[in-house]
Amino acid sequence: MVYRCEHCGQTVMATDSQCWHCGRKLPNRVIKPDRRPQAETAVPTDTLPLPAFRTILLYAGLTAVALLILIATTRAIGQAPLFVVNSNNQLEAGWQPFTDWQQQYTLNLPQTWQVVDMTQAATAPELRSSPPLQALESTFTALVGDAELLFLGAEDTAVFPSGTPAFVLVAYSERLQQLPPNQLAAYAQQQLPENVAIVNIDLPDEDENTAVTALLFNIEQGEQIWRCLEHFVPEKQGLYLVNTCTSFGQFPLHQSDFETILRSFQPLGS
Repeated sequence: MVYRCEHCGQTVMATDSQCWHCGRKLPNRVIKPDRRPQAETAVPTDTLPLPAFRTILLYAGLTAVALLILIATTRAIGQAPLFVVNSNNQLEAGWQPFTDWQQQYTLNLPQTWQVVDMTQAATAPELRSSPPLQALESTFTALVGDAELLFLGAEDTAVFPSGTPAFVLVAYSERLQQLPPNQLAAYAQQQLPENVAIVNIDLPDEDENTAVTALLFNIEQGEQIWRCLEHFVPEKQGLYLVNTCTSFGQFPLHQSDFETILRSFQPLGS
């Protein structure tokens, strides 16, 4: 504490009996303390505590992760396939939707049916060697060489060991997409082998949004006759061949289901 002379106001020591500035005695050594506010001592900025280096790295890492999640989410939303809901996509009782693992197309199937990804399933080669798929794949080969089998849905997928299967087979071709519906129908009539007999061709109306061509045909395979209802469904870069088949005698029993499956088929565009 600072003490001052009560006569001249100069600084004195607490033990002084006489002011060494003015020479006046300090009666009874009455000393008044200095009441003036003292300047606060500034704390050097270089002594302030800094965040730990690990803390800085933690916040930087969390920020980077948040940005990556935001970017990935934005891209996923922008690239998600566009599904157009309409009357053809409404599920009926006892049916379930199916979308391929690459999210290229979707269709509805009866809940009791089994599905096989023909591009990845280990049983795909064995299934392709079964009589019904051999008969149908021969029609694809006759139409175009680049047709790729993508998907099989059937009542029985155990290589069709018993009975006569009812199934849907999806294939894809880039070359056939170049033909308009009327030329596609004419091309099919010219290219299909002799054991395939076209029963009916249904061309799309001009005012329809999707130019789907429907083909009803029979395939003779030895003593067996398969009847198939097929839709040619175009998309941006190619053409889907969606085939529903069963034996000639059982076709009337499955025709309604086949038509529901074919109507529900929809390519997923980005």
